[in-house]
Amino acid sequence: MAGHIKYKVLKALLGASLGALLFVTGFWLVSTVSLRNAVISMNDRLGEVTAENSQAALSNQLQDQLIKRAQTKAILVDERLLTILNQTERVADMASRIYTNKDLYRPRSIGYLEPDQIGTAVPHIRTAPGVSLESIRNEVFLAANISDVLSHITLMNIGINASYIGGASGYTISVDQRDSGVHNTNFDVTNRGWYKAAQEKDGLIWTVMLDALGRGIGIYCARPFYDRSGGKPVFKGVAGSGTLLAEYLEYILDPTLIGNNGYLFLLNEKGQVLISPYHLTPRIDEGGNILWDDYRQSDDPAVRDLAERMIRGETGLVDGILLNNRLSYVAYHPLSVINWSLGIVIPMQEVLAQVQGIRSSILSLTDKKIEEINFFILKNFIFNGLIIAVTVGVTVFVSGKLSHSLTAPIIALSKGATDIGAGNLKYRFNIKTGDELEMLAETFNQMIENITYISGEKERIGTELSIATKIQASMLPCIFPPFPDRHEFDIYAEMHPAKEVGGDFYDFFFIDENRVAVIIADVSGKGVPAALFMVVTKTLIKDHALMDKSLDEVFYTVNNQLCETNQTGMFVTVFMGILEINTGKFRYVNAGHNPPLIRQGGGEFTWLETKPGLALAIIEGVRFQVMETVLAEGDMVFLYTDGVTEAMDKAENLFSNRRMLETINRDGSGNNTINEHIGAMLRAVQNFARGAEQADDITMLILERKKRC
Repeated sequence: MAGHIKYKVLKALLGASLGALLFVTGFWLVSTVSLRNAVISMNDRLGEVTAENSQAALSNQLQDQLIKRAQTKAILVDERLLTILNQTERVADMASRIYTNKDLYRPRSIGYLEPDQIGTAVPHIRTAPGVSLESIRNEVFLAANISDVLSHITLMNIGINASYIGGASGYTISVDQRDSGVHNTNFDVTNRGWYKAAQEKDGLIWTVMLDALGRGIGIYCARPFYDRSGGKPVFKGVAGSGTLLAEYLEYILDPTLIGNNGYLFLLNEKGQVLISPYHLTPRIDEGGNILWDDYRQSDDPAVRDLAERMIRGETGLVDGILLNNRLSYVAYHPLSVINWSLGIVIPMQEVLAQVQGIRSSILSLTDKKIEEINFFILKNFIFNGLIIAVTVGVTVFVSGKLSHSLTAPIIALSKGATDIGAGNLKYRFNIKTGDELEMLAETFNQMIENITYISGEKERIGTELSIATKIQASMLPCIFPPFPDRHEFDIYAEMHPAKEVGGDFYDFFFIDENRVAVIIADVSGKGVPAALFMVVTKTLIKDHALMDKSLDEVFYTVNNQLCETNQTGMFVTVFMGILEINTGKFRYVNAGHNPPLIRQGGGEFTWLETKPGLALAIIEGVRFQVMETVLAEGDMVFLYTDGVTEAMDKAENLFSNRRMLETINRDGSGNNTINEHIGAMLRAVQNFARGAEQADDITMLILERKKRC
């Protein structure tokens, strides 16, 4: 097609020169006008082709960019929500430990909020109408041991305004950075929506509702806590953390998005718009209920379809959707922490304006060329009679040059645009015309560089995560049997991280010739931060154990060291045991970890008696209780993390302690080897999940005191 245009122009010019000899001025004038029309037609076609190719390229680039921006922003929002979730679980776990282990805590005094304490983030108590502090003083002073944790969460986490626990007996202990007044004796926490929802679900919940102190709408995460000292859990209240929705506005409504009028919005699981520049002030009805805008009730079927896609947790992009009286592109991506979805909106007019700018530039160039041609025709018509003989030679020479100069850059642009549209990102334009065509070529080159850079960055990040996975795997013992020259015992372990890197770890090592230690642990959170915290914890425990310290001293020292530098609020549950090989004595400590299973005398696996204690890195100065049992020859101890018992299927059912115990005892003969036990457990978990995404690291370790031959 490009060659056809070039030869057509050249033929027209040569025909004009030959016509000058035959028809003198008349035929020359007609051929020159023909040339003028050909140039106009060629430039018009160039404008159409360039505009079409530009629109397609810009549309594809925008779709990728918007989807990636939605994914990136969703990750940032998830990080904020995950902080609230983790800290809520931390408070609930701490409250349960306090109620379950009352003998480990001393009463701690706490009082009502005083007027001069407003806004100081001081832990304080509120009571429900008709409930006096004196009547529940013992319970309140016991629960007040959680005050330091609440203060730490509220002051160290920018995304959390308040952290609190509400007792079923009618008290509330809270730390709120933005208390707006004293409400000490008329706050019934059991009537709050987040309290009722968490109690009814008997698990963690998210809710959006009006703040109890009249400060606006808040996002709340809550989970029940229990007294487990009697064996059967007894509901004692609800722990929660939250933030005002207004605090998210500056973070969510980023004015630096693509274009001048792009914006973000959040949609909840009911299709209601929680946050956007057009929903800054929610409407409240006479009963105090929030009147959200519901996209599922929109008159526009496209908007209703968009809401359904976002509710289903899909990722994608739609165009031509009418939002706020503008046809727009909308990219959307689900949040992983809560069943919401994030959307990015950009008006289509802004994108099409760029294409129209290119078209206008080309048409402007065409108009200038037409003016030059018209002037050339007039000038040569006046002097035609004088230079008729010279005109033929000059016309032939000029025709070739003019044809090449006009069509060469246009042909190059057309070919390059076709190659780029086919995916050739190595193509570069080399057009030096000194006009808008050169500027257009440079713009295309810059666009290709940007796309290439983004692809390279994605590949680099993937490579670094792969290296991190290998480094973490190399830090855990992976050769089995680990001590082939020792026949008195055997150890086998596996770890399967939920992400590229995980927060679980296990370890085993000799303290001396007669004592071998085994460790399993689970760091709060996942991914790279949890992996780094895992490395520090693993190193500290092993270093102090090899100093021949007692188990309680090892845990006491390591806990204090982790608390000193724990700026992220992470914690780690750990179980560690030491086997005396010649006697079979097994001494162990449990720092908030899942209780192990033990098989003794060739019977079935049962629960090993443990005192759970407090997880490491929460509070300094905690002492840990050492317990002891005796492993006879052939006895086994099975250690695991909650990635086994809390593995979920697609319906979010848990694998559970019951299924774990049934799985490991399924072979009635008890002849399974330790690696067969772990392999069977892993297969049972995977079969139960049935393709559901792994939510947590899965780690297992078995220690067996072997029978002597």
